[in-house]
Amino acid sequence: MTPLPSWLPLVLIALAVVVASLRLSLPPRPRLSRLFALLALQLAAAVLLYFTLLPPTRPAPSGTLVIATAGSTAAQLHAVPATTRLRLPEAPVIDGAARVPDLATALRQHPGTREVVIVGQGLPARDRETPLPALRYIAGPAPRGLVELQPPPVLAPGAAFNVRSRVQGMPQVRVELLDPAGHRVAITTPDAQGRVQLTASARDAGNVEFTLRVLDADGKVLDQLPVPVRVREQQAPLLRLLAGAPGPELKYLQRWASDIGAPLQTSIVVGGGVQLGDAPASLDATSLARLDLLVLDERRLASLSSAQRAAVTQAVRDGLGVLVRVSGTLNGSARSTLRQWGLQLRGGEQMRAMKLAGTGDAADSKPLTLERFNLDVTGADVAPLLRDEEGNAVGRWRAMGLGRIGLLPITDSYTLVLTGHADQHAQLWNMVLATLARPVPPSAFAKLSAWGWRGERLGLCGLPTSSQLQDADGNTVRLVPDPSADNCMAVWPRKAGWLQVRAGDAQAGVFLLDPEKAPALHVQQMREATQALVSRGNAQVTQGVQQVPASRWPWLLGFVLVAALLWWLERRRPASR
Repeated sequence: MTPLPSWLPLVLIALAVVVASLRLSLPPRPRLSRLFALLALQLAAAVLLYFTLLPPTRPAPSGTLVIATAGSTAAQLHAVPATTRLRLPEAPVIDGAARVPDLATALRQHPGTREVVIVGQGLPARDRETPLPALRYIAGPAPRGLVELQPPPVLAPGAAFNVRSRVQGMPQVRVELLDPAGHRVAITTPDAQGRVQLTASARDAGNVEFTLRVLDADGKVLDQLPVPVRVREQQAPLLRLLAGAPGPELKYLQRWASDIGAPLQTSIVVGGGVQLGDAPASLDATSLARLDLLVLDERRLASLSSAQRAAVTQAVRDGLGVLVRVSGTLNGSARSTLRQWGLQLRGGEQMRAMKLAGTGDAADSKPLTLERFNLDVTGADVAPLLRDEEGNAVGRWRAMGLGRIGLLPITDSYTLVLTGHADQHAQLWNMVLATLARPVPPSAFAKLSAWGWRGERLGLCGLPTSSQLQDADGNTVRLVPDPSADNCMAVWPRKAGWLQVRAGDAQAGVFLLDPEKAPALHVQQMREATQALVSRGNAQVTQGVQQVPASRWPWLLGFVLVAALLWWLERRRPASR
């Protein structure tokens, strides 16, 4: 808040004195001695009120204030030369350091402070908004464990997602991801910087908790974090599958679509003009506008007429997703159509084995072997559709207008189901669907943070005006407008678990972590936030003597006494003659 200019109280008080003096001059006028007494008391009250609001300054020696935070030690605290040493409530009891309730109180009690030195784990959220003089931070030992958490955004049912984190101070460990039932769905080894990325897939709509765990060589759990996963209910995508011949791949694609609740139209040519599946549907603008993803193999791609190709091209520009599933050698017509769609091909005459990343057996983390054509797509505007174990692209896609076109050269993903890995088969095709299908309208809560901390201020920005917040017990939580930010609200949650934000039929969750159950992550965030205050601070260390406001209490007491006397004198009736 911007402070008022010093001249404004003076002008207002002077105006009040003038108005009150003019009032005394109106009939019936008091006696001359009484009038002089009232005017003198009014002037005295005005002077005392002004100095109550803006007290005169006094010289105060500037000094260094050392503040102990959580994790501080006596050695850290006394290693800094200082005139005053204090400790926040989170800090341990240390001889020579008096306790203060917060940093703002410490600064009010020591107005001559020229520099604040923070020692320990860093400032909690409560104290990070306090205006500070020059700031220095002496951090304690870095926390060991999972010190970052990047959960996925709001997902659609069946969508694949990535969870990113970083392990600090724990060499030669593995990190695993468990689903809400406690089953391992992914496991990996941190890179040289300790970073990990694990992939899984969402299930039904709702808010659930996955779990990240750090394991040593013997499988002992060294640290763990809950991972909030938010799955938003939405209309199931409408799929159409066109194939030039029957095969087991088609059977298990139909089963996958049924499992995720996606309506699937199928058309399989078996020769002699005979088609299996649903009643043949025309590939025109009207029917394609209702689809979210069109899947066709190389034979049906080659047999498209010029009118059908034009209709599919325009539908993609309007948002349709198209996947070309390569199960055989591409002929010239198919290659020509793909070139027209911006997919330049290379290879495609031979089959080879591959190990697809993200489809490994969670029990032994060994990637599963599939077969693919040695077909690649070149171009500057193409992106990988999937990746193998070595990080090589398997299939590519590109945007065209509002939609996307992709090519997948895997021929036997159905073997995942036959060998008991149906979850990995679903995960593979969920990733394809999430990448290529027609985009869904963004949620009203698309930018809502996935998680926060219990007991700390949680800022919620960009919410609809009718938003309501409910805690894990179903109680409505009051949202307080944040005057420092546009269209933002704030809440101070006291209980860990899910908060539900609702606006009409739309809803989303925010997961509140308990700092005691995620100590490494919480400490790391405090350290980084405190260091950020140091980095962006521009206050200069002052030397010698500072001028600080004197105490207001004597002026306030004098004002109260004079005002009381003035009130009594104005209402005292003069003695009758």
